[in-house]
Amino acid sequence: MSDLYERELSGEFAALCGGGTDNDGNMESCISLAELRGGGYALGDTKPEGAGRELRMSADEITAFARGWIAKVDAAG
Repeated sequence: MSDLYERELSGEFAALCGGGTDNDGNMESCISLAELRGGGYALGDTKPEGAGRELRMSADEITAFARGWIAKVDAAG
């Protein structure tokens, strides 16, 4: 697999929100997600402190993470 950090985005980031709000009641706890050309995903943080920072994962990596996280939350539930 080529370096995910060298791949261009295939579209715009979409915000997946849930959680905290700022002092004005605006949702600020969002993960942004965009697909990469050639496969994979770029994840970002929509809070001002996270601007411009990305984590990139292959489809297998993000799927394994999501399944692991859901299992952990369900077990704690």
